Amino acid sequence: MTNQPSAPAVRGTADESLEALAQRLSREVQERDDLLAMAAHELRNPLHALTLQLALARATAESGQPADTAQRIAKAQATLDRYADRVTVLLDLVRVHADAYPLKLQPVDLSALVRSIAEGLAPEAQFRGVAVEVTAPKRCDAVTDALVLEQVLDNLLLNAFKHAACSTVRLELRCLPDDSAELVVADDGRGIAPEDQERIFAKFGVARRSERGTGTGLGLWIVRKLVEVLGGSIAVRSQPQAGCEFTLRIPMSNRSEQAS
Repeated sequence: MTNQPSAPAVRGTADESLEALAQRLSREVQERDDLLAMAAHELRNPLHALTLQLALARATAESGQPADTAQRIAKAQATLDRYADRVTVLLDLVRVHADAYPLKLQPVDLSALVRSIAEGLAPEAQFRGVAVEVTAPKRCDAVTDALVLEQVLDNLLLNAFKHAACSTVRLELRCLPDDSAELVVADDGRGIAPEDQERIFAKFGVARRSERGTGTGLGLWIVRKLVEVLGGSIAVRSQPQAGCEFTLRIPMSNRSEQAS
Protein backbone atom coordinates (compact mmCIF):
# COMPACT_ATOMS: atom_id res chain seq x y z
CA MET A 1 0.00 0.00 0.00
CA THR A 2 1.45 3.38 -1.07
CA ASN A 3 1.62 6.05 1.56
CA GLN A 4 -0.14 9.21 0.38
CA PRO A 5 0.52 12.60 1.97
CA SER A 6 -2.32 13.75 4.13
CA ALA A 7 -4.46 16.70 3.09
CA PRO A 8 -3.00 19.00 5.80
CA ALA A 9 0.53 18.11 4.66
CA VAL A 10 -0.30 18.93 1.03
CA ARG A 11 -1.96 22.16 2.09
CA GLY A 12 1.09 23.06 4.18
CA THR A 13 3.42 22.51 1.23
CA ALA A 14 1.21 24.64 -1.00
CA ASP A 15 1.11 27.42 1.60
CA GLU A 16 4.92 27.37 1.84
CA SER A 17 5.22 27.57 -1.96
CA LEU A 18 2.82 30.50 -2.09
CA GLU A 19 4.74 32.26 0.67
CA ALA A 20 8.03 31.73 -1.18
CA LEU A 21 6.46 33.05 -4.39
CA ALA A 22 5.09 36.09 -2.57
CA GLN A 23 8.50 36.82 -1.07
CA ARG A 24 10.20 36.52 -4.46
CA LEU A 25 7.66 38.82 -6.10
CA SER A 26 8.07 41.30 -3.26
CA ARG A 27 11.86 41.32 -3.77
CA GLU A 28 11.45 41.83 -7.52
CA VAL A 29 9.08 44.74 -6.97
CA GLN A 30 11.53 46.28 -4.48
CA GLU A 31 14.42 45.87 -6.95
CA ARG A 32 12.34 47.52 -9.67
CA ASP A 33 11.50 50.41 -7.36
CA ASP A 34 15.19 50.76 -6.45
CA LEU A 35 16.13 50.83 -10.11
CA LEU A 36 13.61 53.53 -10.94
CA ALA A 37 14.56 55.62 -7.91
CA MET A 38 18.30 55.40 -8.56
CA ALA A 39 18.04 56.04 -12.30
CA ALA A 40 15.71 59.00 -11.78
CA HIS A 41 18.05 60.53 -9.20
CA GLU A 42 21.17 60.07 -11.33
CA LEU A 43 19.52 61.44 -14.46
CA ARG A 44 18.61 64.71 -12.72
CA ASN A 45 22.20 65.72 -11.99
CA PRO A 46 23.61 65.64 -15.55
CA LEU A 47 20.68 67.61 -16.94
CA HIS A 48 21.54 70.62 -14.81
CA ALA A 49 25.28 70.25 -15.42
CA LEU A 50 24.71 70.03 -19.17
CA THR A 51 22.41 73.06 -19.09
CA LEU A 52 25.12 75.13 -17.38
CA GLN A 53 27.85 73.95 -19.76
CA LEU A 54 25.77 74.57 -22.87
CA ALA A 55 24.77 78.02 -21.59
CA LEU A 56 28.46 78.87 -21.22
CA ALA A 57 29.16 77.49 -24.70
CA ARG A 58 26.39 79.64 -26.15
CA ALA A 59 27.73 82.72 -24.35
CA THR A 60 31.24 82.19 -25.74
CA ALA A 61 29.84 81.59 -29.24
CA GLU A 62 27.84 84.82 -29.11
CA SER A 63 30.94 86.71 -28.01
CA GLY A 64 32.88 85.41 -31.01
CA GLN A 65 35.22 82.97 -29.24
CA PRO A 66 35.05 79.78 -31.35
CA ALA A 67 37.95 78.06 -29.58
CA ASP A 68 36.31 78.48 -26.16
CA THR A 69 32.98 77.36 -27.61
CA ALA A 70 34.47 74.16 -28.98
CA GLN A 71 36.15 73.47 -25.64
CA ARG A 72 32.92 73.94 -23.69
CA ILE A 73 30.95 71.74 -26.07
CA ALA A 74 33.62 69.05 -25.67
CA LYS A 75 33.19 69.27 -21.88
CA ALA A 76 29.42 68.94 -22.27
CA GLN A 77 29.92 65.86 -24.43
CA ALA A 78 32.27 64.35 -21.86
CA THR A 79 29.70 65.00 -19.12
CA LEU A 80 26.99 63.29 -21.16
CA ASP A 81 29.20 60.26 -21.86
CA ARG A 82 30.23 59.99 -18.21
CA TYR A 83 26.68 60.05 -16.91
CA ALA A 84 25.54 57.50 -19.49
CA ASP A 85 28.20 55.19 -18.06
CA ARG A 86 27.06 55.96 -14.52
CA VAL A 87 23.45 55.03 -15.23
CA THR A 88 24.72 51.73 -16.66
CA VAL A 89 26.52 51.10 -13.37
CA LEU A 90 23.28 51.66 -11.47
CA LEU A 91 21.33 49.34 -13.74
CA ASP A 92 23.89 46.59 -13.19
CA LEU A 93 24.02 47.23 -9.45
CA VAL A 94 20.27 46.91 -8.96
CA ARG A 95 20.20 43.61 -10.86
CA VAL A 96 22.65 41.93 -8.49
CA HIS A 97 23.41 41.97 -4.78
CA ALA A 98 25.99 44.55 -3.77
CA ASP A 99 28.50 41.93 -2.64
CA ALA A 100 28.26 40.21 -6.05
CA TYR A 101 28.57 43.29 -8.23
CA PRO A 102 31.38 42.77 -10.78
CA LEU A 103 33.76 45.66 -10.21
CA LYS A 104 35.63 46.89 -13.27
CA LEU A 105 39.00 47.15 -11.58
CA GLN A 106 41.86 49.06 -13.13
CA PRO A 107 44.91 51.09 -12.04
CA VAL A 108 43.75 54.57 -11.04
CA ASP A 109 45.64 57.66 -9.90
CA LEU A 110 43.25 58.80 -7.17
CA SER A 111 44.86 62.24 -7.03
CA ALA A 112 44.14 62.85 -10.70
CA LEU A 113 40.63 61.45 -10.27
CA VAL A 114 39.61 63.79 -7.43
CA ARG A 115 40.99 66.81 -9.28
CA SER A 116 39.08 65.80 -12.42
CA ILE A 117 35.85 65.41 -10.45
CA ALA A 118 36.24 68.86 -8.88
CA GLU A 119 36.93 70.39 -12.28
CA GLY A 120 33.89 68.69 -13.80
CA LEU A 121 31.62 70.06 -11.07
CA ALA A 122 33.10 73.57 -11.17
CA PRO A 123 30.17 75.07 -13.14
CA GLU A 124 27.69 73.67 -10.60
CA ALA A 125 29.75 74.98 -7.69
CA GLN A 126 30.05 78.41 -9.30
CA PHE A 127 26.32 78.49 -10.03
CA ARG A 128 25.58 77.85 -6.35
CA GLY A 129 28.26 80.21 -5.03
CA VAL A 130 30.38 77.49 -3.44
CA ALA A 131 34.19 77.45 -3.42
CA VAL A 132 35.78 74.01 -3.75
CA GLU A 133 39.16 73.33 -2.16
CA VAL A 134 41.03 70.18 -3.21
CA THR A 135 43.88 68.70 -1.17
CA ALA A 136 45.64 65.63 -2.53
CA PRO A 137 49.15 64.24 -2.82
CA LYS A 138 50.92 64.60 -6.15
CA ARG A 139 50.03 60.99 -6.95
CA CYS A 140 48.13 58.19 -5.21
CA ASP A 141 47.98 54.90 -7.13
CA ALA A 142 45.22 52.37 -6.45
CA VAL A 143 43.37 49.51 -8.11
CA THR A 144 39.65 50.22 -7.98
CA ASP A 145 36.54 50.94 -10.04
CA ALA A 146 37.02 54.57 -11.01
CA LEU A 147 33.46 55.02 -12.28
CA VAL A 148 31.87 53.79 -9.05
CA LEU A 149 34.19 55.96 -6.94
CA GLU A 150 33.46 58.97 -9.15
CA GLN A 151 29.75 58.41 -8.61
CA VAL A 152 30.21 58.36 -4.84
CA LEU A 153 32.22 61.60 -4.77
CA ASP A 154 29.90 63.35 -7.23
CA ASN A 155 26.91 62.59 -5.02
CA LEU A 156 28.69 63.75 -1.86
CA LEU A 157 29.82 67.01 -3.47
CA LEU A 158 26.44 67.72 -5.07
CA ASN A 159 24.73 66.98 -1.77
CA ALA A 160 26.88 69.65 -0.13
CA PHE A 161 26.36 72.16 -2.96
CA LYS A 162 22.59 71.81 -2.95
CA HIS A 163 21.57 71.12 0.63
CA ALA A 164 24.22 72.25 3.10
CA ALA A 165 23.81 76.03 2.69
CA CYS A 166 27.59 76.29 2.67
CA SER A 167 30.12 78.65 1.14
CA THR A 168 33.08 76.24 0.97
CA VAL A 169 33.48 72.53 0.36
CA ARG A 170 36.76 70.75 1.00
CA LEU A 171 37.67 67.57 -0.91
CA GLU A 172 40.68 65.85 0.62
CA LEU A 173 42.50 62.64 -0.32
CA ARG A 174 44.84 60.80 2.01
CA CYS A 175 46.83 57.69 1.10
CA LEU A 176 47.23 55.70 4.33
CA PRO A 177 50.02 53.25 5.22
CA ASP A 178 47.54 50.36 5.72
CA ASP A 179 46.92 50.16 1.94
CA SER A 180 43.71 52.15 2.12
CA ALA A 181 42.67 55.56 0.88
CA GLU A 182 40.66 58.07 2.85
CA LEU A 183 38.56 60.68 1.07
CA VAL A 184 36.90 63.51 2.96
CA VAL A 185 34.12 65.78 1.75
CA ALA A 186 33.56 68.55 4.30
CA ASP A 187 31.47 71.70 4.19
CA ASP A 188 31.00 74.76 6.40
CA GLY A 189 27.22 74.67 6.20
CA ARG A 190 24.36 74.21 8.63
CA GLY A 191 25.29 70.67 9.67
CA ILE A 192 23.19 67.67 10.67
CA ALA A 193 21.77 66.88 14.10
CA PRO A 194 23.24 63.72 15.72
CA GLU A 195 19.86 61.96 15.73
CA ASP A 196 19.58 62.43 11.95
CA GLN A 197 23.00 61.16 10.95
CA GLU A 198 22.00 57.53 10.38
CA ARG A 199 18.63 58.39 8.84
CA ILE A 200 20.19 60.33 5.95
CA PHE A 201 21.70 57.11 4.53
CA ALA A 202 18.33 55.36 4.36
CA LYS A 203 16.27 55.26 1.18
CA PHE A 204 14.23 58.48 0.99
CA GLY A 205 15.81 59.44 4.30
CA VAL A 206 16.22 63.13 5.05
CA ALA A 207 17.24 64.94 8.18
CA ARG A 208 14.13 66.11 9.98
CA ARG A 209 15.64 69.14 11.68
CA SER A 210 18.58 70.14 9.54
CA GLU A 211 16.51 71.97 6.89
CA ARG A 212 18.79 70.64 4.18
CA GLY A 213 16.52 71.52 1.30
CA THR A 214 14.09 69.68 -0.93
CA GLY A 215 16.17 66.70 -2.03
CA THR A 216 14.77 63.27 -2.84
CA GLY A 217 16.58 61.51 0.01
CA LEU A 218 18.30 59.19 -2.48
CA GLY A 219 21.78 60.62 -2.95
CA LEU A 220 23.31 59.36 0.29
CA TRP A 221 21.43 56.06 0.03
CA ILE A 222 23.09 55.56 -3.37
CA VAL A 223 26.44 56.56 -1.87
CA ARG A 224 26.22 53.91 0.84
CA LYS A 225 25.28 51.17 -1.66
CA LEU A 226 28.19 52.08 -3.92
CA VAL A 227 30.64 52.31 -1.02
CA GLU A 228 29.64 48.77 -0.06
CA VAL A 229 30.35 47.70 -3.64
CA LEU A 230 33.88 49.10 -3.28
CA GLY A 231 34.39 47.17 -0.05
CA GLY A 232 34.71 50.40 1.88
CA SER A 233 33.01 52.32 4.66
CA ILE A 234 31.56 55.78 5.10
CA ALA A 235 30.97 57.84 8.22
CA VAL A 236 29.61 61.29 8.93
CA ARG A 237 30.60 63.75 11.63
CA SER A 238 28.56 66.88 12.17
CA GLN A 239 26.84 69.22 14.56
CA PRO A 240 24.10 71.74 13.80
CA GLN A 241 25.54 75.03 12.49
CA ALA A 242 29.06 73.53 12.55
CA GLY A 243 29.37 72.02 9.09
CA CYS A 244 29.41 68.41 7.99
CA GLU A 245 32.24 65.98 7.22
CA PHE A 246 31.80 62.71 5.32
CA THR A 247 34.78 60.34 5.48
CA LEU A 248 35.04 57.55 2.96
CA ARG A 249 37.64 54.79 3.33
CA ILE A 250 38.30 52.30 0.54
CA PRO A 251 40.96 49.64 -0.06
CA MET A 252 43.64 50.69 -2.55
CA SER A 253 43.89 47.17 -3.96
CA ASN A 254 40.29 46.04 -4.16
CA ARG A 255 39.75 42.32 -4.80
CA SER A 256 42.48 42.41 -7.44
CA GLU A 257 41.75 38.85 -8.53
CA GLN A 258 38.69 40.25 -10.36
CA ALA A 259 40.85 42.49 -12.53
CA SER A 260 42.00 39.64 -14.76
